[in-house]
Amino acid sequence: MPKGIGASALPGHEVIRQFLEADSAPVGPTDILRALGLPARLKAALRATLHDMALAGDLACLPPGRLKGVTGLPETVRATLTRLRSDGQAYASQPDHPGTSILLTATLPDGTLLLPGDEVIARLRPRLSLRGRREGRPLHLISSAPRYFPATVQAAPTPPGKEAQAHTLLPRVSNGGSLTAPRAASTAPSLDTSEQSEQIIRLIPCDRRFDLVLHTVSEPLAPDTVVLAEIRAQQQTGNPPEADIRSVLGPVDAPGMAARLAVLTHPMPSAFSPEAEAEAHLLAARPVDAKAAASTVTDTPSLSDIPRKLPAHPSGRRDLRSIPLVTIDEETAQDFDDAIWAERTDDGFHILIAIADVAHYVRPGSALDQEARNRGNSVYLPGQVVPMLPLALSAGLCSLKPGEDRLCVYIDLQITPQGQRISGTLGRGLMRSAARLTYQAVHAALEPSPQPASSSSSPLPSGSDASSSLPPDLLPTLMAAAQALRQAQSPQAADVTPEEEFVVTLDAQGLPTAFTPRQRLPAHELVASFMIAANGFAAEELDRRMAPGLFRVHPAPSPTMGLGRQMARYAPRPAWHDGLRLACYTHFTSPIRRYADLVNHRALLATLEPFNTTPQTGSESDTLSTRAAHALAGHLHLAERRASSATQACYNRLAALFLRPFIGQILHARVTGTTRTGATVTLTKTGTPSFLFSSALPDELRMNDDSPTPCTSLPSEAALQVGAVVPVVLISTNPAQGTLDLALARNAR
Repeated sequence: MPKGIGASALPGHEVIRQFLEADSAPVGPTDILRALGLPARLKAALRATLHDMALAGDLACLPPGRLKGVTGLPETVRATLTRLRSDGQAYASQPDHPGTSILLTATLPDGTLLLPGDEVIARLRPRLSLRGRREGRPLHLISSAPRYFPATVQAAPTPPGKEAQAHTLLPRVSNGGSLTAPRAASTAPSLDTSEQSEQIIRLIPCDRRFDLVLHTVSEPLAPDTVVLAEIRAQQQTGNPPEADIRSVLGPVDAPGMAARLAVLTHPMPSAFSPEAEAEAHLLAARPVDAKAAASTVTDTPSLSDIPRKLPAHPSGRRDLRSIPLVTIDEETAQDFDDAIWAERTDDGFHILIAIADVAHYVRPGSALDQEARNRGNSVYLPGQVVPMLPLALSAGLCSLKPGEDRLCVYIDLQITPQGQRISGTLGRGLMRSAARLTYQAVHAALEPSPQPASSSSSPLPSGSDASSSLPPDLLPTLMAAAQALRQAQSPQAADVTPEEEFVVTLDAQGLPTAFTPRQRLPAHELVASFMIAANGFAAEELDRRMAPGLFRVHPAPSPTMGLGRQMARYAPRPAWHDGLRLACYTHFTSPIRRYADLVNHRALLATLEPFNTTPQTGSESDTLSTRAAHALAGHLHLAERRASSATQACYNRLAALFLRPFIGQILHARVTGTTRTGATVTLTKTGTPSFLFSSALPDELRMNDDSPTPCTSLPSEAALQVGAVVPVVLISTNPAQGTLDLALARNAR
């Protein structure tokens, strides 16, 4: 057969790839040719084509064992870089194996420097052992992470005779942050004073995943100045990595810098598209038409008629405005997703959870929907919120503000005194919040502190006129209903100890002044019980109606596999939620700030026919196939982890600022884990995580210590067990990265 004739008779790579990805049963070259209707004489050409496809990454997503009878194929995988090392190597993770890492070279064959977040096709080297980390090299780039990142300035002296060469290689940046073009090469150093004022400076990335020191040339900048730098894609082999400064952001301790760095170091969208903003303002400009929304006659003419007159009514919205629903949130909250109400009945309790009807405004495929899906959730940073929806909706039209008519989705439950559900219904409604309460206000109202008899002050917020408008027995009834629900809700696992959370207090300039443990009040448990009941009911309805939604699953720890407690995540089918001890659970009560809740609203509300008279082409119910649901669940899981990481990073940077005056002092830290290289700890003063390297531990703890100073009065080895509190010395802080340098305190009790 002439060379090339066999290859030309084969279909394209895309046809072969689609066939291989359509099933997981093992197939060989003969099976592939037979399925494609091709003769067996093309087997050699198919083997060569499969080799080319492997190098191109077209086989990287095949199920394990899909190809059989094909030897010598290069092992290629899709991988995402997670961290750069200073030695030119990079760690990467595979989407299907997030717990394992791969060691790759950090440059492509053309010399392009890869960054964390870049997705590549990598060719793995043969496995040398079952326990060793896989190694390989990237072949080509699939998707690129942003090349801009924040960094702090560290002045470095210019080597003699290198100034002119450095000026030739690197651009200049003015003190104002504007970029100027690089000068042409010159044969002799310039004598101009402005030229001599420039110097080579080092840039230390604020993102700890960048274990690099970058170089550039700039007019003098104060140390710890934060700049926005762009790393050069093409780097010269053997030279330090080079970057261009694009703008100067300000000092590291500037107000709001911690939150800004958290957003910049976690690639999350912080600005909405003009189309999404326009849609939000257009919707917000249209007031809620109460008469049109409540298309049925209200069946709650008086407060005494409320209990047994809320059956499901699919033909229109239920008018709930005469029911004193209340929101209970933190003092700083602006996006009120849900409101609750309860009353006693002969059978136990009647409870109502009203949730903002975001799905009425945010339609599938709209610009608002695309922005919300991309974000996945709102991110709450100290002093700043990165909302999932524009403020015109999240803090305006959709927020259940007191005294304002709002479209809602309600869950109506009848429960026994022991919290067992007797019945439940779901529908669309029209509500008006009777009061905006805080956890602290509810706690004060339920457990008032002793006051003089003459005192007439009310712990409830006067701005909502709650003290005069709410029924006097509403809050006690809410608490009694919550206690009943907790009886029916399974307690959390006995081996789960909730982590202590801290709240940071900022002054008027946005700088941290205090870190205090977050109070967990009975009012928090009250709201949590209502939300768990509503989410559990919604999950059961999703499953019963076979609606295409997302469930919340939380696998149990696997002692046999050596796995600790895993993170909860989303899945297209219900499964065990170990944290709540529930077989079926979802997220439904926060559609303003979680996209999964919005998806579930759409899925369930689509079953409430014939209310939905406006067809929604391309709706979530029509398009959320099993494969799309898996992809969306994975995306939302990553968005959730991104939000959690950004929030913790912001807290860590604020803590590093707050702890600056304590450098050199003895603090206390709780051991949270131990490894071969040291111990992970958390400061009891701020809740900040850190690490005690083995070099900072003495020999008495079976670690190396080269210090000649005798060790006396040191903690015993048992003191470094998980949960132990040990004295540590704060050596230094890095507010740009949010890190602390600690050492075990000597001679400290």
